Amino acid sequence: MSIKEVIKQESFELKKWKRPFESVAFIVLSVLIFQQLVYLIINIINFKKSCWFSTANFATSNLQGFVSRIVGIDSSKVLFMIFGILAWLFYYFALYMLVFRYAEKHNLAKWVWTLFVAFGPTLIFIPPYIFFIVYAYRIYFVRFFKRIKQEFNEFDYNKPLEEDSEITNTDIKKSKKESEETTVENHEVEKSDN
Repeated sequence: MSIKEVIKQESFELKKWKRPFESVAFIVLSVLIFQQLVYLIINIINFKKSCWFSTANFATSNLQGFVSRIVGIDSSKVLFMIFGILAWLFYYFALYMLVFRYAEKHNLAKWVWTLFVAFGPTLIFIPPYIFFIVYAYRIYFVRFFKRIKQEFNEFDYNKPLEEDSEITNTDIKKSKKESEETTVENHEVEKSDN
């Protein structure tokens, strides 16, 4: 499929509102990327005035360090400004290759995942690795919560738990043993007194 056909198909799917959260995620992602482009242009104009390139406002929180480290080598040089912009473009290319295409192949919400990975830390103040952890270990989280639900449903207030009964049995045995020892010691003390 050519790029033109892919764009046409994608726009058709988004206009159908078959999955409204996908359409909303696309709109939000487009607005945020447009905002970054506006700030990038403003920063380039300011670079011409002050001979100092800033990554402020055009790089999001998870992208900020990636671009800022490159530009920070020497923010007064055009070469490092270009490298910073290329790093910014590479970041979005990597998002397309790793997140968008993966989500598309596995029939996931591709625009939503791309939005969360690109702007999640900025929008809902969660570090991006949390998204990865939740996504990568989602099966184990689901199993864990299913087990909690199952144990909660099977819980009977009148029936003691196995753990409690084991603790109670060992406590009873210890207390019987201690009371027998105490009784034996008391008898020995009485005999020695007589």
